[in-house]
Amino acid sequence: MSRQPNSTDLLLQDLIQVLLEGKAHADADMLRSAADAGEYAGGFDYAMLAFKDRGLIPDARLIREVLDSPWCEEDSYADVIGHELLAKAETSIAS
Repeated sequence: MSRQPNSTDLLLQDLIQVLLEGKAHADADMLRSAADAGEYAGGFDYAMLAFKDRGLIPDARLIREVLDSPWCEEDSYADVIGHELLAKAETSIAS
């Protein structure tokens, strides 16, 4: 019996899609594995590191959702890099 996806699962699916659109297929696979294992905090860390390494900037809404998640731990990679990416995303919107 499979479980129903929760809001964090759905958020991770959105992040996986951003990686796939950025042609980061191996990173998307790793994030999918973390999501399947329920490793949400680690998944967010991995996603933010992959975005930074690949120069990808997700939609500001997605970044805010990660930062607002209870799985985004203070001073984690997801938190620190997420704030950096959010600033870039908001700057690109203002331009």
